[in-house]
Amino acid sequence: MKAVISSTYDSKYLYFLPIVTFCWNRLGVDVICFMPEIKDFFKFESGILTEIDFDNDKRVKLINETMIHKGMKFSMPRFSAPEHKEATYAQCSRLYGACLDLPEDEVIITSDIDMAVFKVPPFAHLGGFTVLGADLVPDGQLPMCYATATVKDWRDAFELNGITYQQALDRLLGEDECQDYRACRWSVDQEQLRIKIFNSNGSINLLTRSNGQNQFAQNRYDRDDQFILDRLSPDTIDFHMNRPGYEEKNFEIILTILKYHYPQDDFEWLKKYTEEYNKLL
Repeated sequence: MKAVISSTYDSKYLYFLPIVTFCWNRLGVDVICFMPEIKDFFKFESGILTEIDFDNDKRVKLINETMIHKGMKFSMPRFSAPEHKEATYAQCSRLYGACLDLPEDEVIITSDIDMAVFKVPPFAHLGGFTVLGADLVPDGQLPMCYATATVKDWRDAFELNGITYQQALDRLLGEDECQDYRACRWSVDQEQLRIKIFNSNGSINLLTRSNGQNQFAQNRYDRDDQFILDRLSPDTIDFHMNRPGYEEKNFEIILTILKYHYPQDDFEWLKKYTEEYNKLL
């Protein structure tokens, strides 16, 4: 199984990559994180070099070194996008993990960069798409956390045979324009997920997850829940982590929850990583 996530170079999202990779790897799942190509670090004004910005490079270097040192299994395919569409390209790239060189029977599950997962979400082993939390999003959408299917089913449903993920992204978003692009296309990934799955010939298994009382999903720690640390349970599937995760109060919540679910682990590596990450902000 491969978990497909994505991020931009926004610090409050990028920070989470080692944490979510650690959690997925503990479940035996490799991580694919789509990222934008690193921009040119040389900045000019009137043809004169005014600044060299290596911040992105330093953070990515720290993340790579941290994950490699911990033996994490991950890859970071890069896409190209206009600056004003970068976040939307990142969101939608998760739909196109099947464009990578993977066996047709490999299982792909989509997720978020700030979602720590403690149990593999349920899915149908006999083929087709399984979507957990179908009742957590508005009509006309399906949640990216989580859609699961084989590479073959992803390729067939999204018409990905013979094209690259860059071509798939450009086909969907390249000619599309609107004012305040990120805001007006915020849900395009979840809209496309529903359109393509329901127009496919495969089976669809929609699983509900609402607790029926408020906006919180069953068996999820949610960063908006002020009583989050009172709900620690081995039945929890995932944790929508507090942002920014590198700020002291949020980090203590994240660390407490990780220690609960992995009581035998030493998280000194995470403390060191967070300390070094903060120095780069």
